[in-house]
Amino acid sequence: MKNILIVESENDEYFIEALAIKVSSENEVRKIYDYKYSSVSEAKLTRSLISALTDVRSRGVSKIGVILDMDNATQEERMALVNRCLINAFFECAYPDPVNLLTNVSQFVKNEVDEEMNVEIACFFTNIDGEGELETILKAIKTKDSIFADCLYEGWLECLQAKGKILGTRGMSCDISEKELLKIWVDFYKRFDTLKRNDRNKENTDWKGIMLGIEKNDDTTKKARGEDIFDLTSIKLDDIKHFLNLFD
Repeated sequence: MKNILIVESENDEYFIEALAIKVSSENEVRKIYDYKYSSVSEAKLTRSLISALTDVRSRGVSKIGVILDMDNATQEERMALVNRCLINAFFECAYPDPVNLLTNVSQFVKNEVDEEMNVEIACFFTNIDGEGELETILKAIKTKDSIFADCLYEGWLECLQAKGKILGTRGMSCDISEKELLKIWVDFYKRFDTLKRNDRNKENTDWKGIMLGIEKNDDTTKKARGEDIFDLTSIKLDDIKHFLNLFD
């Protein structure tokens, strides 16, 4: 019986899957978006929860986890978002109204699906020091020199600001957000700082391959290089590993 973990995007999907393999078992990771820069959509998170809740009856799923980036929101704002989506998803599934809503991260709440079945739900918000997202963590746990990524990030930011472009901060309209810049940093780091020039091909820069390994024609799997370019033993990952352990 698999648990279901709902994450935001492809980067989150494969990174969380790689961590989950290390600390827990039988988890299916599902992404809300194929690829995104914007804030999480309430409607799309609700649809993801509806799908997961439907599987409680059809596939015997007993635990659902929601992992979102904190971004520039507060924990209370993120919790309120997830709870609104839960209420709407239970309603759309024609399940009883959830009487237990989330009040803290890494803490299960149990609600009835019908007279015979319950589901446990918990959430976690990816952050460092109360804000940020997966890319914030990836930048903090890099193991290689990041000359290309840092030069791009710092040089582009300086140039954009000199040209009058606004970097996004909480509550402000902007031309480019910190989240977008961090995603670009990660893309440059994984391609230019961690590979020789002739190895910077699609196979070696595919995020799934980096985190989970590359399947070859003879059905063997090339070692994932995610552990070489990111410190997956870092204490900065302790909180999310604790969350994933709840699903073991």
